[in-house]
Amino acid sequence: MNPTSEVAGKEASGLDRLLAAASGGAAALGSLLVLALVLLVDADILGRELLAAPVRGVSELLALAIVAILFLQLPETLRAGRLARSELLLDRLRGTRPRLAHAFEAVIHAIGAILFLVLAIAVVPALAEAWREGLYVGAAGDFTAPLWPVRLVVVAGAGLTALLFARIAARELGRASGSRS
Repeated sequence: MNPTSEVAGKEASGLDRLLAAASGGAAALGSLLVLALVLLVDADILGRELLAAPVRGVSELLALAIVAILFLQLPETLRAGRLARSELLLDRLRGTRPRLAHAFEAVIHAIGAILFLVLAIAVVPALAEAWREGLYVGAAGDFTAPLWPVRLVVVAGAGLTALLFARIAARELGRASGSRS
């Protein structure tokens, strides 16, 4: 049983529902971005082969979009319990010492919350610089794309992931102490 996938249902608090809606919305946006990339690459291929006119900036947009997609999809992946992890130790602990397993889960998720919070905070200056300085990728006069939207997605996605990690850690800590959090 993966504790991260238990956010839905009647037991879900208002915070759980808000986090689920935010992560689901971000994931949907990430999926739309994947579709847009497929269409962009198809248009580039057709333009190259049929018209000898490739779409400008495809490689730059792909590089930016891959980062954005990762940070849009990551919160929902965590919330739904689909983040890759090893269960060997936890499975043994759950069978023999369930409270210790919950405590261990709480620590793991608290570390995840801290790491993603640090990441979000670390990217804020780069976001501000990209906004203030008008930073872009590409070549002026040919194709340019601003950097700030992707950096904003990184900050928002890392922040939402940190919140989800913290919520799961709090729930697991409650279970480790014997209460239902």
